Amino acid sequence: MVRRFSNRLFGGVCAGLASISPFSPAVWRWLFVILTLLTSGAAALAYVLLWWLLPLENPLEDNRSNPAGIFAIALALAIIIGWFVRDSLAEALGADLYWPLAATALALAFLFRQFRSARVQSNIILGLVALVIPLFAIASGLGALPEGIYDLALRAWPALLVFLGLMLLLRPRTRSASFFALLVSLVLVAGITAFAFSNRINEQRTENTVTAEEIVSEGITTLQININMLDTDVVVFGRSDDQRMIEASFVGSEASEVTPSYLEDGTGSGTFTIQETKPTAFPSLDEIGRGELQITLPTNAAIAVTLVTQNGTVNFDAAILELERLKMTLENGDAIVTLPEYQPRSPSVEADPGELTVSNGDLRVRVPAAVGGRFVLNQTSNSQPTTLEEDFDDLLYALELRLNEWVLVSRTYDDTDIQITYGINVPNGNFRLDVIDAAGTGSD
Repeated sequence: MVRRFSNRLFGGVCAGLASISPFSPAVWRWLFVILTLLTSGAAALAYVLLWWLLPLENPLEDNRSNPAGIFAIALALAIIIGWFVRDSLAEALGADLYWPLAATALALAFLFRQFRSARVQSNIILGLVALVIPLFAIASGLGALPEGIYDLALRAWPALLVFLGLMLLLRPRTRSASFFALLVSLVLVAGITAFAFSNRINEQRTENTVTAEEIVSEGITTLQININMLDTDVVVFGRSDDQRMIEASFVGSEASEVTPSYLEDGTGSGTFTIQETKPTAFPSLDEIGRGELQITLPTNAAIAVTLVTQNGTVNFDAAILELERLKMTLENGDAIVTLPEYQPRSPSVEADPGELTVSNGDLRVRVPAAVGGRFVLNQTSNSQPTTLEEDFDDLLYALELRLNEWVLVSRTYDDTDIQITYGINVPNGNFRLDVIDAAGTGSD
């Protein structure tokens, strides 16, 4: 089948159909009009598809054998019939995907026509763009596309207007108009997306609230606290009363799932764990932001803490806690750690001391004057502390050079009853050590 020159009004589709059927072109035209009204425009898409796929008759060629014509008619029938069975199709697929599927067929037909065109300035890139749009909708409807990417695609639709406008503007001037228009549009979308996400990422979100209160039994003498967070500011401090209770409060984005748990093993030990996860790797823009976690710990039990967080700030105030050991890892952000006037009792602390790591940010440690502290800085992951930068008070702490290490050690270390050791890793920031008195006033 081909489109006919004779007796045509638009593309010659109805005249071509009349040539292979007992109906006149007028009957086919009225049939398309009626079907267009009945199918809310789906039959019009079928007509356009036939227009693009069917070749125009050529008296120099044999038009009787035309596989493309058979395929075009079958595809047009599928679009029209699909409208009447769209409810069954939606039930089978779990989503109403008729229009995206019809648009995909139309985009493929347009792209096929561009590849078949002999013109130099064929719109292949325009066809590819037109194909990507319904494919995005299909992937989203089937649940194969992360919600965040679909949300970004919806927000980026004005870039299509930029693409079309630039393409029309540049087409008379360059043969690569579509390519340059697409490149400019993609750069524009990427820049606006990066700007929007960078502004949102530091905003405090309040849509999601999770709280936990765990009673610590009287027989529990040691507590292991595990904190694993993602984009959250963490604040930890001791209770102002004698209650044996752990309290945690998280406020943040709905994209975060925070799960607290507490378990006592029956041998005098308890483990409290709170963990933040994100079910989707690409949250929507509205869900981007930072959360805040506050944890209050009892002051009448020995406590070991493992704290890991990716992005945020950490304020760990253990001034009144019986802190055995703190292992902290912060990827991006600044941290303040206040250590207590307390001598760890666990034998394992000497063999496995605490460690404080801030990969990209500054670390400030506040230690009581009555505590003899040793802070070991690996030379490969730290810069050398100096008194010129006020990293420490050389009247209270001495800087010793060891093999591959700098060690800040209290000048009264050997004479104090309380001795602690911590490893320090601050590869891309500044480490500062402050000595505080009983009232919490620093040496700075």
